[in-house]
Amino acid sequence: MLKALIKARGVKQKWLASKMGVSEVTVSNWCSGKTMPSPDHLEKLSAILEVEISVLKNTNG
Repeated sequence: MLKALIKARGVKQKWLASKMGVSEVTVSNWCSGKTMPSPDHLEKLSAILEVEISVLKNTNG
């Protein structure tokens, strides 16, 4: 779902990583479901992607 949200917003993982202050690998891991963002990162993702945190918490890949 995170990957789909990123695509829907027309942004790249590299750009999102830069805005988040994390590596591209970290964003890639979040998108693939390998790891989950921390609560702080969820808040930032929510603001940047303009979605509710609950949407991000219910995402896998």
